[in-house]
Amino acid sequence: MWHPEGRMRNRLFLSMPFALVLCACAPLPSERGIAIAPPDPSASVSDAWPDGQPGEPVAAAVFAQINEDRAREGLPGVAWDPKAAELATSYTREQIREGTIGHFLLDGVPPYARLSRAGDLGIGAENAVAYISMGDRIEDAPLTLALRGEHEMLAERPPADGHRRAILDPAATHVGVGWTLSGADFRMAEEFTSRRYARLDVSPISRYASAIRVRGQALPGMDIAYVSVARQPSPSPITRTEANSRHSYAYPDPRYALLPAASPVAAAGLASRKCLVPSLHGRFSFDYQIDEPGLWTFVLYFRRKGEREPAPGGSFTIRVASPPDSAAS
Repeated sequence: MWHPEGRMRNRLFLSMPFALVLCACAPLPSERGIAIAPPDPSASVSDAWPDGQPGEPVAAAVFAQINEDRAREGLPGVAWDPKAAELATSYTREQIREGTIGHFLLDGVPPYARLSRAGDLGIGAENAVAYISMGDRIEDAPLTLALRGEHEMLAERPPADGHRRAILDPAATHVGVGWTLSGADFRMAEEFTSRRYARLDVSPISRYASAIRVRGQALPGMDIAYVSVARQPSPSPITRTEANSRHSYAYPDPRYALLPAASPVAAAGLASRKCLVPSLHGRFSFDYQIDEPGLWTFVLYFRRKGEREPAPGGSFTIRVASPPDSAAS
């Protein structure tokens, strides 16, 4: 049996202090010949602070073990994330169907885009476990395999301790766990998420083919600081060999920063667009016109009152594609 290595590392993009003030922002000029394609917010996507308990026994045992492991290190427990758990279950099922391991399926979609497509808008960190028997079936029970995977990840030592750091990440607020056992294959995924918002809504602006409107409410005692915007090429199908060789991933580097209109600073090394609208009591909003095909990822940074540096606490990814007839237009 075999247990692969891999997890993502979040990147913190900016760290500048600035005041939050009211401002106005209109969408940027639209570029013709592009349209939002699945996964997309063609219907409004809303995510709120989840809570509850897992109903499936194996996932419940791993969830309890995660919080025991965190408590042993003096960390607060994470809450249950039903959307992330549903995603983890479907993902592990697809892994076995495709014969893949790690963080990618054959569609090439990165884990953070997969999480966003499921309607979970937290910052994600994924742990993936695989056990593969050389025989026709795995004799161990799913609970035994799942807890073994958790114990092996927690036993990692630097520098090869990415799974352990995901489990013990102080910024994590939630986790969803899913697993699949079929014949000689077992897969488990732990989808950790970090939220600093009570609610986050992403909606289309009907007047524009690829414009979005974002509205949200920060957690009590927090305010939004800025939003980073990254673009990368749309994912293409990959081979099984390519999927199985990608043992880690990272959020893409940003190309823009969205700041409050009256911000006295610019983003270091990034083009800045002052179109973020913070208001009283932690509410915020912004509109954004996407002007180029690709996979667009927005990361929201929040600052707790008295906190010097903002931290990522929300994210969503949108795919924008050229319509089939755009090349002829």
